[in-house]
Amino acid sequence: MKDLKLNPNLGKTVIMHGYQLNPTEQYCICPADEKERQKTIKAAIKTMGGLLALNDYHNWLKASGFDVSSPNPTNDFVAPFFGVKPLWHTDLSQGIVVKNKDDNNYYIVIECSWLNKGFRNVQLILTMGGCV
Repeated sequence: MKDLKLNPNLGKTVIMHGYQLNPTEQYCICPADEKERQKTIKAAIKTMGGLLALNDYHNWLKASGFDVSSPNPTNDFVAPFFGVKPLWHTDLSQGIVVKNKDDNNYYIVIECSWLNKGFRNVQLILTMGGCV
């Protein structure tokens, strides 16, 4: 497994037209190390307005059978995607599964493409508490 630090280029000018994260790579993260930066990004999204790429996540949830009564993907549901393929891949974003390096919990990370104004190439943990 490869240790991953999300948003290593945040705040720097980066011209990139693809995705940095490879969905076939097995990434592990330390959520505690990511917490403050993730909170800052989420506050910016709330302040600046919606992030269009989040629609990709909501569409994936709906297509995967999740709804208001069953909103959270489980570890069992996302584990088969870990290091194999993306949960979704569109022009605006891709969703990948990463693993907590300290336990067996999985997290869904959205990586925004360069098409997301204000949030180009941002990587955001969508399931901060992990998958259930």
